[in-house]
Order: sequence, then structure tokens, then C-alpha cells
Amino acid sequence: MKKTLLSALVAVLGFTTQATAQTMLATLHHNGEIKTFYGATALRDAHTAATSGDVITLSSGTFVSTDITKGITLRGAGMELDTLTGTAPTIITGNFYINLADTETNRLTIESIYHNHSIYYKGTLTNAMFMKSRLYDISYSSGSMKNASFIHCKIANNLTLNTNSSASCINCAIEDPKSYDPNTSNFEFQNCVIKFEDYNHEDIKSSSLKNCLIYTRKDVYISISSSNTVYYCLGFNQNTYNPMFKEIPNSTNTYISDITTIFKTYTGQSLQKLDGENFELTDEAKKKYLGSDGTEVGIYGGKLPFDAVSTNPRITKCEVDGKTTVDGKLSVKVEVNGKN
Repeated sequence: MKKTLLSALVAVLGFTTQATAQTMLATLHHNGEIKTFYGATALRDAHTAATSGDVITLSSGTFVSTDITKGITLRGAGMELDTLTGTAPTIITGNFYINLADTETNRLTIESIYHNHSIYYKGTLTNAMFMKSRLYDISYSSGSMKNASFIHCKIANNLTLNTNSSASCINCAIEDPKSYDPNTSNFEFQNCVIKFEDYNHEDIKSSSLKNCLIYTRKDVYISISSSNTVYYCLGFNQNTYNPMFKEIPNSTNTYISDITTIFKTYTGQSLQKLDGENFELTDEAKKKYLGSDGTEVGIYGGKLPFDAVSTNPRITKCEVDGKTTVDGKLSVKVEVNGKN
């Protein structure tokens, strides 16, 4: 969908001449009303004004981070450049904490952002959902993260579970997932690309891995713990020594020593420097290595094939005249795109 608003009244939208000089935009949806904030601090200002259950929508651009203390829905314009529409990503800079009250009843949802710093969760974060976002590092300050969901995400450095935590990762690319206490925390990975840059595989226990591609550095010899349930996974580390699935009793998993026969362009680098990598399989691998449902293993298989483009309406352009007209009006052009 595409909607253009022209010549909006200053009084109606609450604009001021000074504020509208900025093109970065945050809208706050609260009880059927919309408030608008501008500039690099627009996310912080919108969060301050928000109450639990509200929706904050960010345009393309770079926004200063803010600690999240409310069960809001935060939506950006995308985690990468959408070449089809020319939509630039929503970038959030700086570390931030997620610290929701134990009495919070609304789910925290974060979708379609690019973040290259650390996110720390405190207290008890329950049922949080992260979708279609490029994240760098998710770790704990204190507390736990229970029943978290990561869907169509790229996590470039770490995804760490504290004690008594759990997370489901569906059609994601993740580097170094790990549990602080693998006896009380567990993952569910489905149709993921998992890169172990370190020895964090030793911290993955009592977890489920299905239809995944698992890669390690050449000098890292891994043996996935028998406490895990592993089905239809493909492992490789460019080394002829093959201990990866030796502790796993079923025979549905496969080990390959040559990664170039699996991916079209990915050759095993750290995800920290691969924002543009799409992890697409070669045509031969798509046909040969199938998951439990008969679709290809990896992020393009299963019921939710990876797609970085947001399905929600996105503020892709905000153009505001620098001054009002003689009759007090301000010309505003807001372009909203949504994937059908």
C-alpha cells in the first residue's frame, strides 16, 4: 500500500516549524490517537510519552537508543536496504536495556530495525518477540528471558540465555548462541544458520535443533551434546575430522567438509562483517538437503521462509517544508509503504 499526505495543517498534526526541519520521524499510537516526534531522539521521546500496549513506528534513519521499560510494539522501516522500493533501514545506535516490570501483561515486540550494539535484559522478560531485525549482541544484566521468539533475524555476535531462560529461533542466522547455565536454559532452533565462532556449542544442552545448518571455525572441533534433540541438520567446518553428530543417535543428520558445495556466496566468515549475506543455498544443495517437511534446510525452508522486508506499513519518507505559509499551513509529505 502507498499513501501520501500533502499540506497537513500545523494545528492538526501538532508540528512546529523548528521541529519539522528534521526528516526522521517517530509516531506513537495510543488509544486511537497519534502523536509525532522528530529527530535523532524521536524514539526516546516517543517511549517517554508511551504507555504499555502502545505502538511506536520509526521511519528510515538513525535514532538514539533508549532503555525500554514498557510492553510496547516498536516497528522500524527495515533491517537492511529494500532494493525493490529503495527503503533505507531504521538504525538504532548505542547500547540499551530492556527492563519490564514483573507485572507487565503486554508483550514487547521489536521489528524491522538494525542495531549494532548490545541489548541487555533485566528482571523477567516474558514472551518478547524480535522479528525481521539485524541485532548484534543480546545478553543479560540480571534476571531471565522466558519464551522469547526470534523470527527472521540476523544476530551477528551473541545470543545469550541466563539461568531459567528459553528462546525459540525460527529461520534466523545466529552467531554463538549460548546458555549461561545450560542445565536450566534451552533453545529451540528451526531452519536456522548457526555459526559457532567460539566453543559456545558446549553450552547448548537440552535444546532442539531441526533443519539447521551448523558451521564452526576450521580449528574448532565440536560434538553436539546428546542431551539435545537434533534432526535433519547439516554440519560442516572444512575439516575432515567429523565429531559433530557422533553423540546424536538418529541418522538424519549429515556432515559435509566443503562449505562451497552448500552456499552460493557464504564461505564461513563471522556474521559480524556480513550484513549483506543472504545465506542462499546452491541449486544442487536446495534439492539434495531437505528438512523434516521436505523443504530445503536453512533459513529459506520450512513454513516461514526468511524474508527481511517488513509486512507492516513502513514510514519510508518524510519531507517537511522549512517554514509555514502565510496562512499558517505547513506542507508535509509522508510516504508509507507496506508489503501486500
